Amino acid sequence: MKKIWVIIFNCCLLGLPVLAWAGGGLDVPEELGNKVNLANLSGINLFFARYYNDNLWAYAAIVTVLMGVVGFAIALVTDVILKMVGMEVSKIEHHE
Repeated sequence: MKKIWVIIFNCCLLGLPVLAWAGGGLDVPEELGNKVNLANLSGINLFFARYYNDNLWAYAAIVTVLMGVVGFAIALVTDVILKMVGMEVSKIEHHE
C-alpha cells in the first residue's frame, strides 16, 4: 500500500509544473533573441555560430556528435600511450 501512495505522490509532483504552466501565468516570448554576432568570426567559429543562429536543433545534434567523436579519439590516444608505457589495457575478464 505504501508503494502505491509513493507512486501517486510522485505523479502529483510531476503534474504540478504542467498545471502551473497551463494556467497562463507565464508569458513566453516568441523568440528569445540569443544571437551570435557573426561580424568578426571566420572558419570553424563561423560555421558553428551560423548553425547556432539559424537552427538550434541542428547545432545541438552536431555538437553532441562532435563531443562523442572527440571523446572516442581521446580514449584511443590514451589507449595507445598506455600500451607504449607498458600497461595492459584490455577488457577485464570476469570469472564467476
